Amino acid sequence: MSEKQNKRDKIHLINLIGKRSNSTPNFALLIGAGASISSDVKPTCQMIDEWRRQLYGQSKAKESFDEWLQKQDWYKDEEEYSSLFEKVYDQRSQRRIYIEECVKNAKPSWGYIYLANIIAHNYFNVIFTPNFDDLLNEACFLYADCRPIVCAHDSAVADIRVTSARPKIIKLHGDFLYDSIKNTVRETETLEKNMRDKFMQFAREYGLVVIGYGGNDRSIMDILDTMLMSEGYFPNGLYWCIRNDDRVNKKVERLMQRENAYLVEIDGFDEFMAELHEGLGLTLPNAVRDPFQATTEKLNRFISPGKEVKHPIIKEDIMELERKIKRFQLIVSGKTPVGETDKLVPYHALGDLMHAVKDYKNALFNYEKALIQSPDDIDLMKKMAYLYDWTGDFEKTLAISEKIINKAPNNYLGYYLKGRCLSHLKRFKDAIAAFTEALKYTAENSEERYRYVITSRSNVFLLDGNWGDALSDAEKASQVNSKNYSAIGNKCIALKKLGRKEDAKKILQDILPEIKDRYMRACFFATLDDKQNMLKELTEAIKADSKWKVIAKIDPDFADYREESDFRKIVYEG
Repeated sequence: MSEKQNKRDKIHLINLIGKRSNSTPNFALLIGAGASISSDVKPTCQMIDEWRRQLYGQSKAKESFDEWLQKQDWYKDEEEYSSLFEKVYDQRSQRRIYIEECVKNAKPSWGYIYLANIIAHNYFNVIFTPNFDDLLNEACFLYADCRPIVCAHDSAVADIRVTSARPKIIKLHGDFLYDSIKNTVRETETLEKNMRDKFMQFAREYGLVVIGYGGNDRSIMDILDTMLMSEGYFPNGLYWCIRNDDRVNKKVERLMQRENAYLVEIDGFDEFMAELHEGLGLTLPNAVRDPFQATTEKLNRFISPGKEVKHPIIKEDIMELERKIKRFQLIVSGKTPVGETDKLVPYHALGDLMHAVKDYKNALFNYEKALIQSPDDIDLMKKMAYLYDWTGDFEKTLAISEKIINKAPNNYLGYYLKGRCLSHLKRFKDAIAAFTEALKYTAENSEERYRYVITSRSNVFLLDGNWGDALSDAEKASQVNSKNYSAIGNKCIALKKLGRKEDAKKILQDILPEIKDRYMRACFFATLDDKQNMLKELTEAIKADSKWKVIAKIDPDFADYREESDFRKIVYEG
């Protein structure tokens, strides 16, 4: 089958999902780890990079990290994640604790909120996942008033009925709460019998939509391949969603040669779920659309419990709750000034919602209110500092970075944020000093040290015309992480300024095909002197996110174009 024949458009898939018979879903869903990245779950690529460096340190090798890495038999293998996990953590209990750390701060992204509502309206009734996080179940409960059956045990999955109306989340490799989770090559080679049988049972009733999954589990891929080669499975087809321009691995390539399997290009999990939600004509539930009203309705059942409450403690607590809700309703309606009861409003959460949709002005409004409620919240201050930067209010960035330094003088964050805003204020020497101070509070080989601080300092060295130090910092950062495209871009600018234009050109041309981020592509095209493509990519990046307008004004990648009219029209006007 040709590549053209086994591809389908995302609109085509949305239409197929929407065409139900008697409200019965056409498809089950398989979601992988890629769906959880925007929910602050540590991505697999970051785990792999950490484990590579840990093993390199333990090896005490004399050669460089890159030289050592090329000699490892697991390097870039399709099962590298599983191989490394087993090498770094000997026991299942150790792996469970690591996974628990990776998911402990996770909060459902917009994609999960949309998906929860789609499930609540029964467009999906069965969701399979190799993920250990609980994001989907949490989103269903918090935002869609929906309570799925969650099954993470092989012994329990046999009791789940295909005909059950209640949504079902089936965790193919277990749950992080239990030591029996599957992570390693040996553990994921086969599904447990009951899991496999249930997977195959549902595959006779539904098609399958796959999203956020790389296809690196032999157990899952083998059973998918077996079913696609057999009669009676996936009556509505298998649709494998991949991000635009991503390359699938060999296992997925082989799977897509089957007659009933199709590739669908999407922008990402959150984006596709938003488009699917809209395409199905759904409206967000009150928990998201009108959180004040939804919260009040939930609390009202405690105020009016349906029978007389006689116990004095419970009775007094009900009366106090009723008083607070009434004051809260007056505040929301605008009928009373915001006073002491302002603490009832979840400003931090509201700011996060605005931040997620890139409404930075309203996000800041809510964050500023939230900071009054929680004046020592460093994480909140960090969010505000970035947003002040992205809206061009650098004096406020400077003030809040100083506040972070005062609150946490041994944390790199305040000095790092201060360096960022000083560079925007063109106080380059002060910015370099701030970044250098930040380095004192970062661990060697840490992401904070190289991806953030040293890469940012190389940026300021470029702005200050110090090509040698810019090159030195950029090379350090890119050697630690070969996917640090900002550092690679800075290295190439420095090389170009130092008369090594052809070296810079080769590096950029080799790496450009793997760059998906439009702003980064604009930066690379600028260094390659490809003005037409630079302007095209920069225009699209700014359309998607207004922060790039502010960043482009100071970014050294665009130094040669900053006074040109077509560049200024994109960045300085409108």
